Amino acid sequence: MHADEERSLAIALFNGCWEILDAGDTSEDAMIRLLTNAFASKYHWANVGEHEQWIISDWMVARAASTAGYGDLAVFFAKRANELAQSFDSPDWLRASVAEGLARAYDAAGDLDTREQWRERASELVGLIRDDEDRQLISDQLASVPR
Repeated sequence: MHADEERSLAIALFNGCWEILDAGDTSEDAMIRLLTNAFASKYHWANVGEHEQWIISDWMVARAASTAGYGDLAVFFAKRANELAQSFDSPDWLRASVAEGLARAYDAAGDLDTREQWRERASELVGLIRDDEDRQLISDQLASVPR
């Protein structure tokens, strides 16, 4: 597969995750599609992406796993995303986003104290985002983390 085709496929699979999430369908079939899309997108980004796409694809796997109720898997990938974000010169919005992902993952895992610690950290990081649109997007994602 040519790199441009693989990149397009990675994007389409990632966007497919958002379509499922936005539809709010939590049926078993929808959760299987969500997880499959997230892992497939991650696979393709591993081949043609760079640091930012690797971080985002780990974040999406964590998001999908959180939504599907696989807390341990969500925490594993949220931690990976955070470690990658800390090891590279990641944009401010991405650092806030991975913190939001950790809060969501710990919620799915039932660790409510750690969820609150990450929610607070994410809120601090959201406040540091320079771009208004990025700040609003990550703020909205953080607001959707269960309390």
